Amino acid sequence: MQWGNGKLKQRIAAREFLIAGAVTDSRSGAVIEAYHAAGFDCVIIDREHTALNSETILEHVRLARTLGFPCLVRVADDTYAELNRTLDQMPDGIFVPRVRTRAQVERIIETVKYPPVGKRGVGASTCPAGKYMGWDSVLGMTETLNRTSVVGIQIETKEALENLDAILSVPGIDVAVVGNDDLSTGMGIPGQFTSDTYRDAVKEIIRCCNQHGVMPGIAAGDPEVVKYWAGHGMKMFWAAGDITLLWSGAVKCNAAVRQVLVEL
Repeated sequence: MQWGNGKLKQRIAAREFLIAGAVTDSRSGAVIEAYHAAGFDCVIIDREHTALNSETILEHVRLARTLGFPCLVRVADDTYAELNRTLDQMPDGIFVPRVRTRAQVERIIETVKYPPVGKRGVGASTCPAGKYMGWDSVLGMTETLNRTSVVGIQIETKEALENLDAILSVPGIDVAVVGNDDLSTGMGIPGQFTSDTYRDAVKEIIRCCNQHGVMPGIAAGDPEVVKYWAGHGMKMFWAAGDITLLWSGAVKCNAAVRQVLVEL
């Protein structure tokens, strides 16, 4: 079986709506199974804001591959070691947070693509990208993964807003997701997601994404918020987080049971 099937990238290219669930706390693979069974389109495993280690992330990625469930990893930073090591575990792609300049994004693309496009190291038989059966040759592997791996960035800094056109015009970027908390904070309006100032900025991101053939996305799980942004051209929604689902579910369960007991 050849793992680099590119199905997620094909859906991105077709501009289908995508709903993603995030893994930020769960060590158990049950979280991957739950998102898959619930019908999410893909799962995003987070390294930036979590304590998940490399071995846990590898096992989550491995299970997602086995289920045929597209998975992405949000990396901690844009260093060669972080990007190459993460992609070697064979997720469908990566997201890089807090991009700021065109030069940075160009360096990211150079790092995540194999020669002759970029400078990514070839792991051969020492990592999942090299060892799974299905590759006719090393060249077959590198050409396939250069074509099918998803490269995402997050627009969540004031500098990124100021450099939107330069950043999003870099060849090789597939998805750009708005990080609401960081972006609004960087703009000096923390948490003011419904203000005209913030909404206008996000609409400009959508416009610029569409101009350069990049799928726009946003962190949003509230149905009304999703409806609003889908109506303005957003296509990918980071709609859930494992720990958030656990906490909110626990609160609802406790409240419902206690209400029954009060009414006795």
